[in-house]
Amino acid sequence: MKHQFELKLILLLLTLTWLAGCGTQEAGSVASQTEQGTQAPVSELPAAPEEAAVDVVADAQSFPVTVKDYQGRDVTLAKQPRRIISLLPSHTETLFALGAGEQMVGCTSLCNYPPETEELRQIALANPGSISLEALVELQPDLIVTGGDYHRQLAAQLETLKIPVLALESQSVADIEKAMLGIGQATGHQQQGQKLIARLKQEIAGVQKQIKAFQKEERPKVFYRVWDQPLMTAGPHSFIGELITLAGGENVFADVEPAYPQVSEETLILRDPDVIVLPRMKAGPSDAREVLEKLRQRPGWSDMAAVKEGRVYLIEDDVISRPGPRVVQGLQKLAQALYPEAFPDP
Repeated sequence: MKHQFELKLILLLLTLTWLAGCGTQEAGSVASQTEQGTQAPVSELPAAPEEAAVDVVADAQSFPVTVKDYQGRDVTLAKQPRRIISLLPSHTETLFALGAGEQMVGCTSLCNYPPETEELRQIALANPGSISLEALVELQPDLIVTGGDYHRQLAAQLETLKIPVLALESQSVADIEKAMLGIGQATGHQQQGQKLIARLKQEIAGVQKQIKAFQKEERPKVFYRVWDQPLMTAGPHSFIGELITLAGGENVFADVEPAYPQVSEETLILRDPDVIVLPRMKAGPSDAREVLEKLRQRPGWSDMAAVKEGRVYLIEDDVISRPGPRVVQGLQKLAQALYPEAFPDP
């Protein structure tokens, strides 16, 4: 059963962020910008390059246009939308990457990239329960871009008000490409959507080419810790699970069905990952080495190869968990964690 990380997990992450802020645990959402290529106790990965700008030329003449969304609905827009609201951070990033940022009037408070989002009206959080229908209507939107199943009920309410809703859900890289094209078509930036997809494919291929010479027949076994208590990971049907594979790793929980399953410490220790990856969130610890020391103190964890060899990596949460234009940054950081020798210091 496939579940999309950003949509299905956002409530959990919000709750866990609050818990971490209260000091209840050391959390898997820890930050790092680390020196790659060394075997320090916790390796800091150098920042991946920012994505290049896409030339922006609106295709206003293509309207009216009909776009099929995630739910299989045909969404028709009579003219190019000028008052767009995005209800997911990944969709917000896509809108700006396409050149449609100036057409936006609102987003959620979790939409923190690019910096221009600060100029938009923030409408609560991204979870449906925090979004006020009245606040949305007040902005007089002519297009609202939502998640798939996550915002289904809200989308139905908006449709009764005759507000166009484009529901898109990204569970894979292929879905990211569909979202780029769909949002591009709906906003009058179809050509930019095609360019963005072409660049995404090229950059993913570039990362894979860079690590190819360093790959061995046996891939490094990877454990991605979504959260600590309960211990959760990314399964093979998750967006992050696909990134692990693309980065040349073998997910130690590739045999589980749920996208983000709860797992036991005993099973994790038996599977003995070579690499452990943790996301960084703002409420988490700032010292990566402190996290490693805490892992070493947990019963059985010090016996795992990843902990013994100091191959515990921390990656910025936003680039590893948002299925949008910055996906290659997350992929590159994963690849750097698995194959540091392929990314020599500049």
